[in-house]
Amino acid sequence: MSLLAFLAETAAHGGEAVKAPFPAFDPTWFASQLFWLAVFFLGMYFALSRSILPKLEGTLAQRANSISADLDEAARLNNQSVEAQKALELRLAQARARARETSDTAKAAAETELAHVTGRVDAEMALKLERAETRISKLREDAMKNVEQISLDAAEAMIARLGVKASRADVKKAVSSVLETRG
Repeated sequence: MSLLAFLAETAAHGGEAVKAPFPAFDPTWFASQLFWLAVFFLGMYFALSRSILPKLEGTLAQRANSISADLDEAARLNNQSVEAQKALELRLAQARARARETSDTAKAAAETELAHVTGRVDAEMALKLERAETRISKLREDAMKNVEQISLDAAEAMIARLGVKASRADVKKAVSSVLETRG
């Protein structure tokens, strides 16, 4: 029924109340309604306080304990990871220092070995150079003797061709004096 129809019916009766109001608003039933309301709320209170609320409270406490334990475990693991990170950084620094020390030691040993080998090679080269200079000077002396002999033979041949008479000692003396001024 619509509101307009209800208002029209109320106006048709001259504003008189309809025979029976809504039963929940009828004052004759108020005492009974209040009794059952109290019984219902007491029943609900006892049901909630004895079974549902303790279970809910236990679940909430267990959950709070679980969260607290998880947070404690997370903090402990975080501290362990921080300590492990610091230990790793310390070991890395120590390893770098040892590597640097090993590198410096190896470099010094290599430089020492290089200096030793270089000194030995330089000594060998100096000895070989000295021997070579000795051989060269000996070869030069031998060559000069051969040059003197060849020059002497050539000078005698030219003198004989020119028809001039000279002794071998004079020719040798003349060739020696020329070679000394050039040499």
